[in-house]
Formats: sequence, structure tokens, C-alpha cells
Amino acid sequence: MAKENIAFLVNLRKNTVEGSTMEGRYYPEAESKETLTTKGFAKHVSEHGGTLVTYEFMQLVMAAIVKCLKEMMSQGQPVKLDGLGTFRPTVTSIKNGAASIEEALRMGVNNMVTGVNFVFIPENAQGEEITSKKFKDQCSLQFAYLVETFKKVIGGKEKSYTLRTPLSAWGIVDAEADSDDNGGGDNGGGDNGGDNGGENPSPTPTPSTGGDPTDGD
Repeated sequence: MAKENIAFLVNLRKNTVEGSTMEGRYYPEAESKETLTTKGFAKHVSEHGGTLVTYEFMQLVMAAIVKCLKEMMSQGQPVKLDGLGTFRPTVTSIKNGAASIEEALRMGVNNMVTGVNFVFIPENAQGEEITSKKFKDQCSLQFAYLVETFKKVIGGKEKSYTLRTPLSAWGIVDAEADSDDNGGGDNGGGDNGGDNGGENPSPTPTPSTGGDPTDGD
């Protein structure tokens, strides 16, 4: 059972890839939110830490963690934050590699390695697992919007824009929420069952919100 916390909003988006075997089916995706900055996160932690953990103190701590984590990664040193997971550095290689050890050595490591990456591996220790399926149980998932992206040619230039329609417009109660609230009662499928034998209508409402067209690139 998910803990009581702020809802993790989930949208639906239709697969519009032509020729795909799953074309026309709907899939969930996480609602996009503005990224919380270091300052914002420090403020959040300080609000949970009582009088001993001030906002200014957390800013200093977070800055030190970031600085030292980057230092460790630059030295090829993995770092584990217990209960969260492990940050591990990896390298990317030139496309075709080297034909032999001798060729690789002649090319030199800086020519063989094209980049250094951070890889995050979620905590998997017993009792502290936050791998995808385990972490889901700590989230309060809630449907939010149907998200549709369209393209139009305006002034000779292709633009894209997004329409977001609240999923509540369909008048269908989330199956899990309905089960929790009503205990699977005998009300013919909830308030929306009504006189139609418990069958929910399948309206196609006009999207109620949307933004101005934006550049498609």
C-alpha cells in the first residue's frame, strides 16, 4: 500500500507511431514538473529537519556533497549513498574500437575514450530496495491528463503544440480508487453506472486546456 503523501501524477498518451503493432493504444507517462534546484531541495530538507537543520546549513551540505561526488567520479570511484543507491562512473568508447592492443595503445586513452558518464544504480539492499517495482509501492499514483501533441504549419514553418485534457472529463473512477472507496460495492459500477446497467460512457471531450503553438525543434 502506498504511503500517504503528495500524489505522483501520471498522464496517458496515445501511441501514434504508424505501423507499430501497438499503434492507437494508450500508455502512462509521468507528469512533467519543474525540476527542484539545490536551493529548493535544501529548503525542503530543512523543513523536515527541525531547528537543528537550517536552510543555510543544508545549502552548505548539499554544495559539499555535489563537489565531492564529482571529485570521486572524476577519479573513477563509485559512491554509495545508503538507502538511495550507487553513483558509478563509466566510459564511452570510439565507435569501432581498436583492432589490437597495440593499436589501442598507439591511439592513446584520450582518443579511445569519448566521454565519461554518471550511472545511478538504485539501492537494492534487503529492506531498503528502491528498484522500480519496490519504489512504486512508496508512491501515491494518480491519473491526471490525456496529453496529445499536434503539429501545424504556421507561416510556412512547422509548429507543435500540446493539449492536456483532465482525465476526470471521462467521468470514470480509477479502478483502484473505486475499490478502496467503495469496497467493490453493489452500486452498479459507482456513480457513473447510473441507469445504463453499470456501463460507463466513453465520451471524447474537447480538450479543455492547451498552450500556444511552440517550435517543434
